[in-house]
Amino acid sequence: MSFKALNICDSIVYTIDYWERNLTNVTPYCPVCGEVTEIRAAGSTVMKTHFFHSTQGTNCPSIIENHSKYALLTPTTLDTTNGNQLINWTKINIWHLYSKCKKILKNRLQFKEFSAMLEKAKENKIWYYKGLNTNTLPYVLIVNFGIFPKIEGRSEEVWYIFDKKMYGDNLFLQKKITHIWRVTKLDIERIELDYDTSDTGKHYAWINFQSFYK
Repeated sequence: MSFKALNICDSIVYTIDYWERNLTNVTPYCPVCGEVTEIRAAGSTVMKTHFFHSTQGTNCPSIIENHSKYALLTPTTLDTTNGNQLINWTKINIWHLYSKCKKILKNRLQFKEFSAMLEKAKENKIWYYKGLNTNTLPYVLIVNFGIFPKIEGRSEEVWYIFDKKMYGDNLFLQKKITHIWRVTKLDIERIELDYDTSDTGKHYAWINFQSFYK
């Protein structure tokens, strides 16, 4: 269930309220998977008016039951050189990276959750995707983690996804990622990639730091 839909005529995502007032003759599309949606529960006193996927059994990643289908898979070809550089960069800039991830999660991210994100990235070898870089890293860590549970300060479960067409082993090579989607059971929100790492430490600083202890 979503309260936003895409108008493919102008490539703009509109709210359900705007759609009912101004776009009643336009077909709404899901901005995540591109499938046709329709307006449901209009005028209902029991349920809020919302957009609903017209395709029965849709596999859109915005639907919580489908989330596991879009978990980032271990890359089939590992770029160990780039991956090790990203790991070293993370060790140098751990608080900078945590702060960015926390901001993406609307300042609702405990450090123990962040540690779990790094551990899951290690398990899935996410660091070794070809083409992955520091500017993309916080978004990838968040998408890879899966569903963030309801906790104090976070009133509902939330998960983050890429567009359906973006998934694949060449995720960061042939397809330029510009945004992710923040999804809850009731809504979706587009988040642009804007992580600036120009003022962070370089990956090789960790190697130089370690040399002092040899």
